[in-house]
Amino acid sequence: MTLLTNRGPGAAAPGPRPVQPPAWWLVIPMLVAALGLLAVQVLDDRERGADLRADLGAGPVLRVAPVPSEAAPPVALIVPALGLDVRLDGLRTDREGALQVPEDPSRAGWYADGPAPGDRGPAVLAGHLDSRAGPGVFAGLLTLHAGQPLDVRRADGTLAEFVVDEVSTFAKRDFPTARVYAGDGRPSLRIITCGGAFDPDTGRYRSNTIVFASYTGESLA
Repeated sequence: MTLLTNRGPGAAAPGPRPVQPPAWWLVIPMLVAALGLLAVQVLDDRERGADLRADLGAGPVLRVAPVPSEAAPPVALIVPALGLDVRLDGLRTDREGALQVPEDPSRAGWYADGPAPGDRGPAVLAGHLDSRAGPGVFAGLLTLHAGQPLDVRRADGTLAEFVVDEVSTFAKRDFPTARVYAGDGRPSLRIITCGGAFDPDTGRYRSNTIVFASYTGESLA
């Protein structure tokens, strides 16, 4: 029996028709892309959540053995390079163990449960970078650099004198707790404020700027 076809003489036999993938296969790349975006969002939310938890104050306080105070309590911080002479409030920790900051953005504070400036160990000061009303007490802190002097006026009329060693910014979730609160046993000073990028979703900065300073002696105010 002769099979009749529409092919002309010498025409090649038709090959197999290409198999079309099922329609649902087309959704796979879209799902992969969506999952990738979701993973990025989850990581970003985790980081933001860590920053938010760390932003309870000026970083978590490390519990260290108390040192008997040999120095009078501080009453003011003097930063000649910033034209700053500001009174110091006593600061405590909140329920989460973070160092509170003064309610007034124009005031600075001292961690009153830690060493006083000039005692063995680091004395810790904290204050605001800014507020809705304008710059805070430590708006210019990041402009300080190594070698510049800092003074703390004490209640007995003496000055505890320091010199800046380092000014650094740390993500809040990476706050250097041990370095700030434990130190190396020598008299020193830490000054903490906010820094880095501002997160409009939380209304907070995502980092801390910290000045590390060494004690150089004392004099009469």
